[in-house]
Amino acid sequence: MFFTKIRMTIVVMLIAILSNAQSDSTSSMKVYLNCQWCYQDYLRTQITWVNFVQDQFVSDVDLMVTSLMTGGGGEAYQLIFSGKGLLAGMNDTLQFSVNAIQTDNERRELLAKKVKLGLVRYAACSATGDCLIIDSNNQQDSLDVGIGSNPQEDPWNAWVFRVGANVNVNAQKVFQSGNGGASIRAEQVKETHKFSLSARANYSEQRYDYAGLNSTYILRSQSADASYVHSLSDHWSAGAFTYAERSDFSNYDLFHAVSGAVEYDIFPYQEAQTRIITLSYRAGYYFYDFQEETIFNKTKDAIPFQSFNASTSFTKDWGDFSAGFEAAAFINDFDKNHFSLWLSNSVRIFKGLSMNSYMSYNVQRDQVNIRLDGASQEEVLLQQQELLSNYDFYAFVSLNYRFGSIYNNVVNPRFNY
Repeated sequence: MFFTKIRMTIVVMLIAILSNAQSDSTSSMKVYLNCQWCYQDYLRTQITWVNFVQDQFVSDVDLMVTSLMTGGGGEAYQLIFSGKGLLAGMNDTLQFSVNAIQTDNERRELLAKKVKLGLVRYAACSATGDCLIIDSNNQQDSLDVGIGSNPQEDPWNAWVFRVGANVNVNAQKVFQSGNGGASIRAEQVKETHKFSLSARANYSEQRYDYAGLNSTYILRSQSADASYVHSLSDHWSAGAFTYAERSDFSNYDLFHAVSGAVEYDIFPYQEAQTRIITLSYRAGYYFYDFQEETIFNKTKDAIPFQSFNASTSFTKDWGDFSAGFEAAAFINDFDKNHFSLWLSNSVRIFKGLSMNSYMSYNVQRDQVNIRLDGASQEEVLLQQQELLSNYDFYAFVSLNYRFGSIYNNVVNPRFNY
């Protein structure tokens, strides 16, 4: 039985390797990916010879990815492949382990390799097998490596919708709080453009009853935004953006921003999974309608603005690094400006020694929405209003050293929960 499986696997791989026929994207095998955290974006952009679908009921293969912590501090992965339709009855399980000192990049590369190997058998029994060498021989797939592509037969035309709501309540003898929110989002992502629409609403209420004092604080906010980004070339893109918000915390009866922007990526966008350096410029208008008069004696205002942003991100075997910088100012008053800098990295220094850090620093001189009357002591302590501050800073650094066995791949989940 064991040697029969080996022979079958060799035959399947030979079929995939020797096949050179072209295939239209509409015949690509449909795969439904079911997992909590399995580098979904990376898998979608690296395995371009299948179509990853959002609906489990239209898939040809269901792939469930699960993982558990191993005794050595790594993870034991389990990939469960289930064929459907014409592939029904074909079920496979692959298992492999990663150790504690492997970086995210090493883990996701190994995961992608195992997923490809697991899908070969199903591809060989479907039309997708006709376009495989080991990877896809389809010219369109080759052009889209690192980006992915949309199947032509998609009835939703790549639109994805998300609707959500949440409520939480906390109560003690002297303090009760509750907040709730709702959101809706629609997004279309294609090789040529991105288009998104979203709206959110939040309500928060806090009540205090202590030493004869009864106080209730309520904060409401609603916001909506829309954006369109167009792919101009492998390095250039342009976008249009609009945003509207009402906020008790920020003193907005209505805040509205409209802007346009251009972006340049030093590397081709197809390489964004491993490295990206972008430079962007944005210009537009802010429109304000304040709830209360501001420190600048305004109840309404309209201000042109501009901003420059530079950001980078690298993912390597040794870890990952990302950083960004933004400089922005009002066009009619350059004294009102802000500067932001942030750095983040996760680095394996050697073997089990790793360092994680994050830092952000903001200088802001453009808070035109601060209330003239200020905030009471209670409102300051309970953070009920946005306060005037010309800077904020946050930093985090950690060093972690792991030693001992890295080869313990045993999973023992007893009493974990």
